[in-house]
Formats: sequence, C-alpha cells, structure tokens
Amino acid sequence: MLLEYAKPYKRRIIVNAIIKTLATIFEILLPAILAFMINELVISGDRSGIVYWGIIMIVLAFLAWLTNIVANRMAAYTSSRIVREVRHDLYSRAINLSAKQIDSLSISSLETRLTTDTYNIHNFFGVSLRMGIRSVLLFLGGIAICFFLEWRLSLILFVMVPPIFLLIKLVFSKAFPMFRNVQTKVDDMVQVIRENIRGIRVSKALDKTEYEQGRFAERNQDVIDAEIEVTDLMIKLFPSINVIIFTGQALIIILGAYLASQGTVEAGIITAFLSYFLQIAHSFMAMNRMINIGTRAKTSGDRISEVMNLPIDDSQIIQGEAVKTLPAATPGVPDVEFRNVTFVYDEENYEQYKEADTAEEKAKYADLYNISFKVYPGDTLGIIGATGSGKSTIIKLLTRMYDPQEGEIFIRGINIKRISRELMHEMFGLVLQNDFIFSGTLENNIKFGRDITNAELAETTNYAQANDFIEDKGGLKFKLVARGTNLSGGQQQRVLLSRALSGNPEILVLDDSSSALDFATDARLRKALSENYAETTAFIIAQRISSIMHAQNILVLQGGKILDQGTHEELLENCELYKEVADMQLGSAGADFDSIEFFHNS
Repeated sequence: MLLEYAKPYKRRIIVNAIIKTLATIFEILLPAILAFMINELVISGDRSGIVYWGIIMIVLAFLAWLTNIVANRMAAYTSSRIVREVRHDLYSRAINLSAKQIDSLSISSLETRLTTDTYNIHNFFGVSLRMGIRSVLLFLGGIAICFFLEWRLSLILFVMVPPIFLLIKLVFSKAFPMFRNVQTKVDDMVQVIRENIRGIRVSKALDKTEYEQGRFAERNQDVIDAEIEVTDLMIKLFPSINVIIFTGQALIIILGAYLASQGTVEAGIITAFLSYFLQIAHSFMAMNRMINIGTRAKTSGDRISEVMNLPIDDSQIIQGEAVKTLPAATPGVPDVEFRNVTFVYDEENYEQYKEADTAEEKAKYADLYNISFKVYPGDTLGIIGATGSGKSTIIKLLTRMYDPQEGEIFIRGINIKRISRELMHEMFGLVLQNDFIFSGTLENNIKFGRDITNAELAETTNYAQANDFIEDKGGLKFKLVARGTNLSGGQQQRVLLSRALSGNPEILVLDDSSSALDFATDARLRKALSENYAETTAFIIAQRISSIMHAQNILVLQGGKILDQGTHEELLENCELYKEVADMQLGSAGADFDSIEFFHNS
C-alpha cells in the first residue's frame, strides 16, 4: 500500500535511478582502468599513457562524486515528500477514527505510528533511493567484470555468494516479528510517558515521583530487552558475513598468487579483481543494511496500513435515508429521546451479555442497561450518580461517539443514525469531562476555528463568568500552554464553557463542567444560563445536587441503570439514595454519591 505513495514521484525516481546508475558505472570502471595501467603502461614505462589514463581516472572519480551528490539530494527530496504524504494521510485518518477504534489502538500507539513508524518509512525510501541501485549494480557489475577478468578466480565468488544470501534470509525471517515486538514495547513506553507528563503535578503532590519513575524504568527496560534481542540476532550476521568475505579474499590471494607464479594471470588482473571483490563485499554490506532498514519499514508499514485500512465505523455511517435538515424544536415533541438503550464497551462483555438469561445477569455485563428518558425543548436534564455509573457514557451515545448495541436514540423524532455529523456538530455545545485546552491564545481556544464576532465572544465569556479573570490576564490574547496548565481549574472550566456557549447551541451538554467553581460563581453561572439560554435544551452531569436541582428531570444512575428519575422534589420523596446525598450536601456536610454508595456497600 505504501508503495502507492511513490507513484506520483515515479519520474523523479527514474531520473534518480539513471543518475545513480551513471555514478555506479563510473565507480565500476576505475579498477578496470587501474588493471590496464598496471599491465600495459607501468610495465612498459609509458609515462604519457600513465598521465593520460590517470587524468581519466580522476575525471571519472570526480563525475562519480558529483552524480552521487545529485542523486542523493534527489533521494532526500523524494523520500521527504513521500513520507509527508504518508504522515498527512495517516494523521487525517487518525483524527477521523471513531472513539471505539481509538480505544482499540490506544492514543500512545497512534503517536508512535505518526512519529517512529513514519520515520522508519522515510529512512527506507531514502536509503533505497541512495543505495538500492548502487549496491545492486556494484554486486552484479562486479561479478560480471570479475568473470570477464579471470573466470577461475570468479569461481570463489560463486561459492561464497549463496551462503551469504541464505544467512541473510534466515536472520531476517526471525528478525521481522522481533521488530514488531520492539514497536509494541515502544507503544507501551510512550503510554507511560504520556501518563507521567499529564499527571506530573499529581505525582509531585502525592510524592509518587519515584513510583512513576519505576513504572517508566520497567517499560524502558522492556524496550531495551526487545532491542537487545534483535541486536543479538543482527550482530551474529555481520561477523558471519565478514568471515565468509575474508575467507574468500584470502582464497583469491592464494589462488591468484599461484596462477601468477604459473604465468597465467597478470598482477594487474589480481589487483583489479581484489578491488572488485571489495566492491562486491561493500555492496553486500549495503544490501544487508537495506534489508535491515526494510524489515523495520515493513513492520512500520504494516502498522500504518492497519490504521489506514480500518473501515469506517458504524457510528460514523449514516444509516437509512440521510436527513439534510432537522425540524425546528416543537413543544410536545422530545428534543432528545433514549428508548431502551443498552451499551457495552468491551466486546467480550457483550458476548457474555448476549449469553445471559435474565435481566439481572445482563445488567452485570452492560455499561448502560435499558436506559429510557425524554428531554423536551428548553428543558434541562440533570444526571447524577457515582463514578462509573454511566453518566458520561450517555453523552458519548448522544453525540454518537459510540452506537448502542440495543435500543434507539432520537433527536426531534429522528433516529440519530440518520443525522450527519455536520448537523450534529451544529446542534451541540459540549463541555466534556477532562476536556482539552490547546496551546495558543484564549481567543483561539474559545473560537475554535469558528466565525465568531468580538461582540459574541464578549457576550459568551460574560455568561460563562470568565470576563473577570480574562481581564486580569490582559485580555483574550493571553497565551495558554498545552492543556491550559497556566490557568486554575475553575478558569479552565470557564474557558471551556465559553467555547461551548459561543456556538449558540440548540443542545448544551455540560459534563462535570463546574466542579472546580466556587458556589457563588456556580450560582451566577446557572442564573446566566437560565436567563440567556432558556430555549436551549441542556444536559448537566454533576456531583453537586445544587447544580441540577432546578432541572425538569433528573436521572439517578447506579451501576449503568436508572435507579430513579423525576424532579428534585419527586426524588426527595421517592429515592432514598438521592435524599441522603441531598440532605448531606444541602446541609453542608459535603457528601457525594461515591461516599454514600461506599457507606451503603460497606
């Protein structure tokens, strides 16, 4: 597949091959001229002939040098352009993968494929274009000229070459799976590095830096062990080839000396033969290096192709007749409806789910089980529950990051599988759990590539309660570092809220978006949303009951199921768990669902 990327550069590759062929021919001619000079000119004492052919050798050496430089520059240009296209397409495919596909590959593996694996491809094309033609011509041309010079000495070459090729084939057949194992170990190490860097503040705060260093040391050692395994195999190859080559060289000298003593071979022939023999040996080394790099590139190419060839996930495909425009919000028609939705992340768990007989057994394997609710235009749905109860999973299904295995989800009466991603993106304003702030200015992070006026920007930052700290930072041109680590947690959340609100969304999703805000700021935020986004349908996931108690409907989730749902007042009467948390939180005891569930389970 990756060779397809070389096709647009076919003409340049052919020109490069022609120039490289000329350079190699110039190199091949030099020993033959040297043999002629020794046999014909030196012995006869023809000084003018020696000077003449000496100048020709210098010219040929200069031409070989010049053409090699031109060919190598072309090779560097071509390989860089090829890998640029590979990296571009791989990145484009990676950012369009579904959440399920990203989960199966892992982000660290994608990072390695975009960096280490593309470098291996670049290295392969570069070395192949620089050394491929040259090494093959030196090998074939050297053998042909050696046979022409003295066929008896050439027999040594024909005995020497097959064992070398057999040895190379044997070693690299074993090396290929080892190289793949190295890349897998590198993926694991990159994953630990990502986690350590992202969580470095937590590690320092909890004095866990030594523990994290230990984790990294283990993964680093795994990479070293895998590399050593490959190296141990490879270092056996080079000495073995050298033994064969040096043995062949010794045999040529011995046989050449014998033939010379018999008067059947001239000294110049032996000198030229040894020069060509060294060229052949160097071509072996070059081909060996190419095979080494090619094996790594084959491994990397397979890993890149694995991503590029991933099919479009079902969650990214419009199923049925596509909807071009969505109907306007209509009173009495739910803006969002979940109808008997069941979802399981893990494929193995889903197989066990299908084999389970009772509803209780099925629920054990499901991340969400038989979820049904309706949210009407302008209403707010509050979702509350312990960690792992499925709160964020509902949002992932609503935004079609995943498709449920059972049940249906509707937006304004239309199955979301019929709605394009573009329409979905226009409707939603999202603040997801652990959302990302990019390096750049505050303005760029809030606009996020959208055409938003300064007046609209000022309005949304005001609603998000972000104006005060933005002014303190010197305005919207304030530079943020990656992940916004030069902002406090509350400031980060207000930037993300500004981003979500600035698109004037029809459906607003706030997943734990105000947990870092103090109660006063949280209250002002809720007041601004209720006054200025009264017609916006909202989903609010929270740990604080005060953040959702105003909602028209509240889902209480437990273990992926709806324990109860209703208004705040209804849940106080009918849901014991909700009532306990409300009594403790609103009574300033500060408890949440995790602590209450832990108490009950204990």
